[in-house]
Amino acid sequence: MMDRKRLSRREFLRWTGIVGAGALAAACAPAAPAPEAPAAEEAKEAAKEAVTVTWYVRTSPEEQPWEQEIVIPHFEEQNPNIKINLVIVPWDDFDTKMQAMIAAGDPPDIWSHWGPSGFQDYVIRGLVADQTPFIERDNFDLSDFIPEVLDIYKVDGKYYGLPILTGASYLFYNKKIFDDAGVPYPPTDWNDESWTFEAFLDVAQKLTKDPDDPTKAIYGFHDGTWPIDAWPWMWGQDLYPEEAYKTGFPTEAYLDSEKAIEAIQARQDLTFKYKVAPSPAATEALSAGGNPFHTGRVAMQAIGVWGWWVHKGLEEQFDFGAAALPIGAPGRKAVIFTDPWMLSSKSKHPDEAWEFLKFLVGKDSQKAYMEAVGAPPVRKSLQADFFNLYPSMTPDEAKEAFLGGVEHGSESPNHLLVRFDQINNVISSALDPVFLGEKPAAEVLPEADKELEKTLAQIRREFGQ
Repeated sequence: MMDRKRLSRREFLRWTGIVGAGALAAACAPAAPAPEAPAAEEAKEAAKEAVTVTWYVRTSPEEQPWEQEIVIPHFEEQNPNIKINLVIVPWDDFDTKMQAMIAAGDPPDIWSHWGPSGFQDYVIRGLVADQTPFIERDNFDLSDFIPEVLDIYKVDGKYYGLPILTGASYLFYNKKIFDDAGVPYPPTDWNDESWTFEAFLDVAQKLTKDPDDPTKAIYGFHDGTWPIDAWPWMWGQDLYPEEAYKTGFPTEAYLDSEKAIEAIQARQDLTFKYKVAPSPAATEALSAGGNPFHTGRVAMQAIGVWGWWVHKGLEEQFDFGAAALPIGAPGRKAVIFTDPWMLSSKSKHPDEAWEFLKFLVGKDSQKAYMEAVGAPPVRKSLQADFFNLYPSMTPDEAKEAFLGGVEHGSESPNHLLVRFDQINNVISSALDPVFLGEKPAAEVLPEADKELEKTLAQIRREFGQ
């Protein structure tokens, strides 16, 4: 549940003043209370009729002020018959807490996939309501949404989620380090075919200093991508059949493919062969002092869409930019992360829950979210505002980098594959010897692929597929 905040001095005085006044009035009141005014009776009756909608969210310092200070007060003011119960849960506890609430007959009404489970998990379990009837009933205008993003959470032509944010994975870079080394910035144009992995490696080598001494090293690159699919994708290699992203259940895996092996080996080589990226141990040491990119210890950092809001405001320390991911091989694509608001199929108050969801995806709420958090909007009419949020990039640079990633990307498998957390754990454990520099990718990935396919088969059996 939401943690209680400390009361500010003003809030404390206001609260104690209200209580004190109430106590004084009670002490001076006549023995027989005066009849309530009609307005007071009406307000009392309205309060009785009010229903509560539970909004289930992740723990996020960037998002909580937007939720508590902007969304809830404005919505409740406009909808006095609906009260919002904000439930804030850490990522690790997100699914467990949610399942407990469902079992207790008190399910969350509105949520997003902000825990180990993704959209497809919730759909397969029958927890998500079809929003199409509400959209059609209210003639809710969807024309302002980016069409390709809106369609991600469409199942059999029906809307089971409306997006709040989207974006791909990007290469953020420290302009000061580039300028000091006299190295040109990486391109924002995702169609620039000269931006190969070899060109990227050459830049990373020129920017790396003292890699064998983590106490003073500046690394050319730091990998913050997730999941591991991001690397084969840069080589144009999916790890599962295309149909799997529609059904949620892969029938085979391609972790042992030639391109996947090449991609994973390239990631290992950045650390142990070319020494342009910190080792896991060095990364841990660097991170103890804060985000290595923020502290100026790495020149380039590949990271998901959250990089836009994690790095927002960093211009106070140094100028930075966002660029395209390098091309490992033809067909390179980026991992896109789109978060939708879902409506519970088990909601006790579906009409009121829909009113709140509709409010959340409205233009005003989206704009407030973008400005408060720094998250990219899914409404076309807000994109120009987003591209102006970053003083160290021109709006055209931000636009080209951001939209290029969306154009050249696909939605993350953790949102579209059932039990992806289990799948990812198998892959991560199997690839540890590669990323610790103990074994080459070609030696590890064939066996890892066999373990992965066993896991995929087990998941299909579990769900009767």
